Amino acid sequence: MKGTGPILEVKNISKNFGTVRALSNISFDLERGKILGLIGDNGAGRTTLLKILSGGLQPSGGEIYLKGNETQFKSPAYAMKKGIAIVYQFLELVEIAKVWENFFMGRELTKKIGPLVFLDVEKMKHLTAEAIAKYGHTFNIEREIGELSGGQRQIIAVTRAIEANPEILLLDEPTHGLSKRVIKDIFDLLRKAREEKDTSIIITGQWYEQVSDLIDDVKVLRRGEVVGHFDAETANRVNIFKLTMGLTN
Repeated sequence: MKGTGPILEVKNISKNFGTVRALSNISFDLERGKILGLIGDNGAGRTTLLKILSGGLQPSGGEIYLKGNETQFKSPAYAMKKGIAIVYQFLELVEIAKVWENFFMGRELTKKIGPLVFLDVEKMKHLTAEAIAKYGHTFNIEREIGELSGGQRQIIAVTRAIEANPEILLLDEPTHGLSKRVIKDIFDLLRKAREEKDTSIIITGQWYEQVSDLIDDVKVLRRGEVVGHFDAETANRVNIFKLTMGLTN
């Protein structure tokens, strides 16, 4: 789906941790319905940037505009209220909770019976199973998350985030350590979200090859700075690798 202008504008975002400069004047636009890749080796600042965009950290400087309005994401809850969801590399799922419980954790559905309010367990179970099936997967929603494979957990986490209907979905290395088959499944989920919901997506990876089949544009980060920008047509794996490793003159 073609974008209709930037939904998110990041201008000169910096982040200091004491005397350490983690991000330095990061700027980019995220177009509506587009998928942007952020590539960089360890210490490049990818996770720090996503934490700022999802309200987990506050920037030391710079501005963020959401749909043209300057915005400060004060907390993850505030960012979520503004339509931003995030999936981390290290999954924030509760292992001893069941699939359906994880799916609605933090946004539980309730029903009233007279003056009393109860969790609507049956509705949450039904919607969980329905959502998972919609994306072509089958899980026993009564199983505990700890009983699932890493790939199954990541699919649950991504599906849960998509079904929260965010306008912007952030993913921090969602393919790390997963098989090619599971990666394909996750990419199919993200393409479906982009095509059917017009979701704008930012996905990070250590190497370009991890996201090359998915993204429309890619920014290369190194030591907290943007050192390269390519669209899908002009991206060159060798040049991106050199930029990532600091091998250019």
